[in-house]
Amino acid sequence: MWITQGGLYADVYIVFARTGPKEARHRAITAFLVRRNKCIEASPIHVMGIRGTGTSELTFNDCVVGDDDVVGKVNEGGFKIAMEALNLGRIAVASVTLGLAETALTEALEWVRNRRAFDQPLSELEWIQFQLADMMAYIETIRSTVYDAALRLDRKYEDYYAHASMAKLTAVLLGMDVIRRAVQLTGGLWRLEQ
Repeated sequence: MWITQGGLYADVYIVFARTGPKEARHRAITAFLVRRNKCIEASPIHVMGIRGTGTSELTFNDCVVGDDDVVGKVNEGGFKIAMEALNLGRIAVASVTLGLAETALTEALEWVRNRRAFDQPLSELEWIQFQLADMMAYIETIRSTVYDAALRLDRKYEDYYAHASMAKLTAVLLGMDVIRRAVQLTGGLWRLEQ
């Protein structure tokens, strides 16, 4: 479930499977490359937000993989490969959220500058200014954590994974609040551009 780019774009999948005893837990996971073929059925999942990711449910029916399809070694490294991918994904999600929050702020700013109430632009109202100030502060906080996590990854710091997690958490929590406030400031009226 929830496989990013699983249905529309993937020609090759990386699949993680338990290949050793259940008691070995994460130490018995192996990564495999599985080429797209008739043994894989992809069903699209229609998501609310970013719809360009091709999110899908995948069903594997009698798929066969061989020794050449193993990434790393059997029962070794699969879990580490998965975690590395997830850590990169955390920085990516935080980065996308930063961009979404910035866009929401830009749209809200344009709206409140042009929309008039009480014989003045909405942007002149103190409560509106407080909202915009909070949104800007949240965006700069997101930017700082995202850039820090990316820098730690680039410099191969051992603790980058913790900062990737913090960046995702911070970005999602604050980014959602920025977007919520932008919707509130615009009265929920967003232009749909073709």
